[in-house]
Amino acid sequence: MISLDKLRKRSGLVIAAIGFALLAFLLGDLMNSGTSILNGAQGILGEINEEVVDYREFETEAQNIDRIFNGQQDRNGLRDNLWSDKVNEVVMGEQYNDIGLMVSSEELAGLTFGYKSAQMSSTARQFFGATAQDVSPEQLAAVIQQIHDTDPLRWMYFENIILKERLSQKYSSLVRQGLMASNIDAQVYYDEQGAQANGRYVFKPFDTNIEVTESEIEAYYRNNQEAYPQNESREITLAIFEILPTESDKAGIKNQLINLIEDKEVYNKTTKKNEILEGFRNTQDAASYVDTYSDGSFDPTFYAEGQLSPVIEAEMRNAEVGFVYGPYEEDNSYKLARLNARINDSIQVAIIEMSMDASEETANEIYAQASEMASATGLEGFEAIAEEKNVALTTATIQESDRNVSGVGEARNFVFWAYNENTAINTIKLDDQNNRIVVAMLTNITEEGTQNLDDVRFQVEVAVKREKSAEALKEEFNTALSSLSNIDELAKTMKLTPETASLLSFSSNSIPDGFEPNVVGAFYGTEEGQMSKPVVGNSGVYVVSTEEIKNSAAPKDFTALKKQIEGQLQPRANFEVFNALKELADIEDNRSKFY
Repeated sequence: MISLDKLRKRSGLVIAAIGFALLAFLLGDLMNSGTSILNGAQGILGEINEEVVDYREFETEAQNIDRIFNGQQDRNGLRDNLWSDKVNEVVMGEQYNDIGLMVSSEELAGLTFGYKSAQMSSTARQFFGATAQDVSPEQLAAVIQQIHDTDPLRWMYFENIILKERLSQKYSSLVRQGLMASNIDAQVYYDEQGAQANGRYVFKPFDTNIEVTESEIEAYYRNNQEAYPQNESREITLAIFEILPTESDKAGIKNQLINLIEDKEVYNKTTKKNEILEGFRNTQDAASYVDTYSDGSFDPTFYAEGQLSPVIEAEMRNAEVGFVYGPYEEDNSYKLARLNARINDSIQVAIIEMSMDASEETANEIYAQASEMASATGLEGFEAIAEEKNVALTTATIQESDRNVSGVGEARNFVFWAYNENTAINTIKLDDQNNRIVVAMLTNITEEGTQNLDDVRFQVEVAVKREKSAEALKEEFNTALSSLSNIDELAKTMKLTPETASLLSFSSNSIPDGFEPNVVGAFYGTEEGQMSKPVVGNSGVYVVSTEEIKNSAAPKDFTALKKQIEGQLQPRANFEVFNALKELADIEDNRSKFY
């Protein structure tokens, strides 16, 4: 029998193992307690079917979840998942209410504790351990009472997972029961999978050199604007100043380390006498010396042969205690290594390291250059200073929900700035990041709508040429077909070579010449021994001749095939239903204004 102690230990860890995969339908109106956050930031995070999602409540809930997961969840990912859960909760909750779907308190207790003939839920088994059903309800109740007393929020969270999981299972079961395959479904499926078409075809490729007029391009663009959607975006021009050490900075760091090696005489202002200041080589307290002068702390470990960095392994292994090696370069630092102690075959090495950072003087100089860029007037002025300073400019296009900026990485602050209603064209932002300064200018604002013709002219011209060439080729084929009776005569007349297509299933998308679903369909849409009308494909215009369509004998009993069809449909039932309901839902997502 599992011990209560083990149950208690497992209960505090298992939630993280459950993960967000279970949260698709699982989060409810819990964990809305707590204090307001982020300096009292206010506002509506969004609306889902007229149900308001308050920012402060949402953020409190996110912080509670973060605590439950011991801070191991990615901040942005956690909030994205929580928003998805809110959408699921509202959309599916409406469905549950409409059909009267519920979970009784007795059913929930059975799912939680696994008694009264109820099956313990998989979530509960994870929470308590696989053998928890060997524990009596009284023992489980004692454990739960302890969790209630020590961490009630965790228990509420866990219980709501079980509740929502069960509601989802019930709804899914109802949906699956309605997904029954008939004999007709089975026959169609069998015909689609079992049929095979054989035949031949000829084709002529599109003429990419066909002449098109400006009016034809403009007309096509007007009639097909939905094919050229334009998302709202912002364009920013970036100048990135890396704060890197100069050779002079590196030499200065190296000299600092060199000056630490040997004893030196210094004047003591207090005693008004010259004194000897121990160097790294002769110090009696290497640990304090390292902690005083190094960017890192003293490492007391004794290392066996082969365990030290290969840069110093050979130098240290056969040296005498007090031997100092360096300065040497490693991991973007200059280092001094001192053999501090030896015990048998293991040695202790004291290491002073100083990062190769830019000096204050260098950093100030770089900042002055960046500040000059930030004072530019207009894009021309911005570009002129960049050229003068020999700074490369890059352009990034961002959308309101983006968290990363090309060339910069994580830069949500730049996205907020670019989308602020007070940020006008040619506005400049300077941001001091880790070891670099980024200067950005907002250079373009693109509103949602249709792309300008000038921006998509090439794509439109290609489409017009394809359409115009297709009409010309269809006319050419139709003229020839009016007096010909078979594919060989057509090929000879048009000086084409017939190609063979064999064993094409109804669900095929390709022929020997490539991806051509329309051409495959033409084989099945043409009677045996006949030629099709001209078919516009992806590469050109085709005419097919269907020689044979094979259909194997259908089974007498479709039972197995119907189960196969149902088995393919049912696992996706919930997913498809939810996506359809979500598509119909009225959702306003304002997260980009807060995160």
